[in-house]
Amino acid sequence: MAVSHDIDRAGLDSRQQRRRAVIGSSVGTVIEWYDFTLYGLAAALVFAPLFFGGSDLAGTLGAFATFAVGFLARPFGGLLLAHYGDRIGRKGTLLVTLLIMGGATTLIGVLPTYESIGLWAPVLLIVLRIFQGAGAGAEFAGAMTMASESAGTGRRAFTAGFPGASVYVGMALATSTFAILTATMSSEAFLAWGWRLPFLASVVIVGIALYFRFRVKETAAFEAAEESGESAGRAPVVEAVRGHWRFLLAGMALFVFALPWVYIVQTFSVSYTTGTLNVDPTHALVGLLTAMLLTIPATLAAGALADRIGRKPLLMGAAIFGVVFAYPMFMLYQTENSVLVALGLILGLAVIQGATIGVSAAMIAEIFPTRMRWSGIALSREIPAAVAGGTAPMVATWLVSVGGGTPWLVAGYLVVLSLIGVVGIWYLPETLVKATTVEDGDAAPAPAVEEHSA
Repeated sequence: MAVSHDIDRAGLDSRQQRRRAVIGSSVGTVIEWYDFTLYGLAAALVFAPLFFGGSDLAGTLGAFATFAVGFLARPFGGLLLAHYGDRIGRKGTLLVTLLIMGGATTLIGVLPTYESIGLWAPVLLIVLRIFQGAGAGAEFAGAMTMASESAGTGRRAFTAGFPGASVYVGMALATSTFAILTATMSSEAFLAWGWRLPFLASVVIVGIALYFRFRVKETAAFEAAEESGESAGRAPVVEAVRGHWRFLLAGMALFVFALPWVYIVQTFSVSYTTGTLNVDPTHALVGLLTAMLLTIPATLAAGALADRIGRKPLLMGAAIFGVVFAYPMFMLYQTENSVLVALGLILGLAVIQGATIGVSAAMIAEIFPTRMRWSGIALSREIPAAVAGGTAPMVATWLVSVGGGTPWLVAGYLVVLSLIGVVGIWYLPETLVKATTVEDGDAAPAPAVEEHSA
């Protein structure tokens, strides 16, 4: 089975369209991860007492369970919306994903608590979390698709890095908002109403994102596929499974490694260092914010390097680092020193996610033909997101409990996931195409590569 390069043969978008596509896909990714990070932080800090009747282990597990529910919804929403994205177009479908996510997040900000309506509070929270997850499941795969299709061959990993870097813009925005509120408000006021403000602010970010999304056209690759009749397949997901199942399994193994790392660092680590250990919550959030901000340039730098030396070296290096760094990261946490805790957060996030998120976007997009690209990306990413990503904080919390409050079982868990990533990356093809530079600075379209079904 050979890699598809019809993304290159379809022709390049105009410079203006490329800029708009990158901005449009990136701002949607900002709102997606602003929403998801808000929920993760709230699950770690306030949802247990507000929606689950207590702040003990059962309440914390309940809060993290609703965090996981959003990830269980991601593949269902992702595959449903990816189906339409591959059949009727990228632009319209991405507008729908944005409205679903932003609407659900805003409504969480006005939910009554357990004290007010009893069991209906967690029920309504779960319903909104499902809608949030369903929209987010399609959003990032769609953003990866649009950015990759709009890029020149020689810049695809770098261009795909912009939506990837925007993940951390959204995360940093949410984390900084929480850090400011926890630092400037009393704990009583924050618990009573302050936590709602970041959720309500989501509506403003959605409005800005919609403005940019409306200005984006369909990509040249999709329009070419539509004109030739290639986008008319009835079931892009089925086509992707039948014709590319080996690549799908390898891609899933990649994301089984990469996704839990980010949720262990951003969600579980905050809960662990401020709950089980005695790190000041504001210091922990500032350390996490620093890690997120450093991941932005790391992602773009990794993309630029992947366009020169290939996708696999960056991805394999990140997975091997995950194997090596899992135990030292928790050793840094155990010091309860704010600076060393921040160092653990920075290395755990900026190195691993910086080297994987944009590079993997380009690689997976280059594997699948236009008619099934969004569906292939969603399959590769969102099933591992549900199985291994969203459950990671809950599993880690349970492992700490089993380990008597020590984190070493969690570190072992990360080592195993990283080894799975090593195997998956080994079986992925190198998709970098060596191309000749043309006058406008973009890489020339790559030669046709015949694609065979498995």
